[in-house]
Amino acid sequence: MMKPTRDIGLAGYGAYVPRFRIPAREIARVWDGVEDNGVPIEAKSVPGPDEDVATMSIEAARNALLRAGIDPSDIGAVWVGTESKPYAVKPTSTIVAEAL
Repeated sequence: MMKPTRDIGLAGYGAYVPRFRIPAREIARVWDGVEDNGVPIEAKSVPGPDEDVATMSIEAARNALLRAGIDPSDIGAVWVGTESKPYAVKPTSTIVAEAL
């Protein structure tokens, strides 16, 4: 078995949660016929009009780097996984990497 030539692992983590909320009863109202008494949440966070997966990823990455005490110039690669990318062909990871 090959051994890594350097240590790998998580040096830090970050998160970003949008500040706007939609109450569960409003979600139930829009989804005609869905009862809100079975929804196990009080509200769902939603991005603001100027937020998308790229901006939220950038904020989370900045939080992770700050917590870990890592300079962004020391990062060799950025990966972003999402089901809601802002562009059809441009990778979100390049936007995040450039912003860092």
